[in-house]
Amino acid sequence: MVPLAEHPAPCAIKRLGLFALSGAPDPVRAERGQARLRDFGVTVLAPVPTTPRRYLAGDDHERLASFYAALTRDDCDACMAVRGGFGAARLLDAMDWERLRRNRKPVIGYSDVCALHLAALQHGCRGHIHGPMLCSEFGRELSTPEQGRSLDQVWSSLLDCMNGREELLPAWATSGVEILKPGMACGQLLPTNLSLLNSLLGTAHFPTRVDNPILVLEDIGEAAYRIDRYLTQLRSAGYLRRLRGLLFGQFSQADDRDYIPDILREVASEIDGPVACGLPFGHVFPSISLPVGADVVLTLADAGGIQLRRAGAGRAGAGEGSLA
Repeated sequence: MVPLAEHPAPCAIKRLGLFALSGAPDPVRAERGQARLRDFGVTVLAPVPTTPRRYLAGDDHERLASFYAALTRDDCDACMAVRGGFGAARLLDAMDWERLRRNRKPVIGYSDVCALHLAALQHGCRGHIHGPMLCSEFGRELSTPEQGRSLDQVWSSLLDCMNGREELLPAWATSGVEILKPGMACGQLLPTNLSLLNSLLGTAHFPTRVDNPILVLEDIGEAAYRIDRYLTQLRSAGYLRRLRGLLFGQFSQADDRDYIPDILREVASEIDGPVACGLPFGHVFPSISLPVGADVVLTLADAGGIQLRRAGAGRAGAGEGSLA
C-alpha cells in the first residue's frame, strides 16, 4: 500500500456511516477502504450486516434497513455507499422520503446510487453528493505514488464539496475539458449517470421538479450506440430542451468509443446553453465530487476556460446549509 498524505477531516465528516444499497462489497476492498478512511482521520461506522442475494448485497428489506441505520445514527455525520452495481432503483417505491427529509445528512455515492440521488431530489431531499464510495475508490489497489496522489485528489474534492467551497472544479479537473458551446448558465446542478437517469423516465422518481437543470453526465460499459439511444430518448421526452447547460464526463469502457465525440457534438448543437466534454467525472480515477441539486453558475469561455461555482455561496458557510 502506497503511503498517503494525512488530511484532517472537517467537523462535517468526522464520523462516516456506511450503507449497502446495491451490490455486495468485496470483503478485501471493504477492509482496505475502511483502513484508508481511518488514515484520513475518519471514524468509520460499519454498515448493518446483510446476506448477499443474487447480485445484491441483501434482500430489499435488508438493504433498505442498512441505509436507514446509517442515515438515522446520532453519531453519524455523513453516509457513504460501499459500492454501486444494481439495486437502488428497486427500493425507491418503498423509500420513506419523509425520513430522508428529516435526517439531512450528506449521502455520498455514484453509479447505481444515482437512482437514489435523483429520486431524493424529486421528493424534496437535499444534501446528496455524487462522490466516491468505500470499495470503488478507497478500497482499490494503489501500486504507484501517482495513484496515491489520485486518491488524495478524490478525498480533497469530496471535502471541498462537503465544506461548501464556492469553486466546484479543482485546477487538476479542468485541463482536459473541451468546450463544445461557450456561454454562461445559472441553474440547479444535476450530476448523474446517463443510463440511471433514463431508467427513471416515466416514473414518480424522475427529477421533473429541478429548476433550470445543468446536467453532468457519465457512464461505464455503454457502447456508443447505446449512449446515442439514451440521449435520443431524453431528446424525445423533451428533457434536453429544458437544460440550461450540459457537461459530459467520462464514458468509460465503451465500445466504438471513436464515435462518441461526434454524438456529443450533435447533442451540444441542440442545447440552449453552454456545453463541454471531457470532465474527469464518473467511473474514472480520480473523479471529482459534485453536490446534487446545488444552485450553480456555469461559465464556458471560447478560449477553453471553464468555471463551475455555487450561486450565492457567500450566504452559506460550511455545514448543512452549504450542501444544498
